[in-house]
Amino acid sequence: MHKSFRTAGALLFSLFFGLASLQVQAFEPTGDSFPASFKMTSWTSTKAGSSLTAEGVVGEGYGKVYLSYEFLSNSADRNKGDFSGNLRSINQDGEMIAATLQGIWKREGKLVKMYTLDTFSNGDMIYAEGIIDLIEGSLNFTAFPIE
Repeated sequence: MHKSFRTAGALLFSLFFGLASLQVQAFEPTGDSFPASFKMTSWTSTKAGSSLTAEGVVGEGYGKVYLSYEFLSNSADRNKGDFSGNLRSINQDGEMIAATLQGIWKREGKLVKMYTLDTFSNGDMIYAEGIIDLIEGSLNFTAFPIE
């Protein structure tokens, strides 16, 4: 075997095991955040997925908030996938805000974990992590404004 092939093989072997030994760090959002809690108002299932609507009152100037989601499954067991949605809110001053909602979800028992990146008509952008309790009919998020 040619010496350059042995050297290249040893280099690739070292690189592979060097990369394999790196620890994977979990993503943990930090910084300012605020809670956002909602009550499910409807749940509909189809062959392709599920639709959900919810409403609640949220601080940070949003006021009364209405949500709608379309969940699609991308796994054989139908326990995870992606979603898209819309938000409308109106605060006490009569200001209305719209938003597009998009992200991924995973069901674990009666809970659905959501990870969402949302853009708002007032220029806000938010990353949020949430949990839907399918028995309680509640949606609870921790929202992190993106500056």
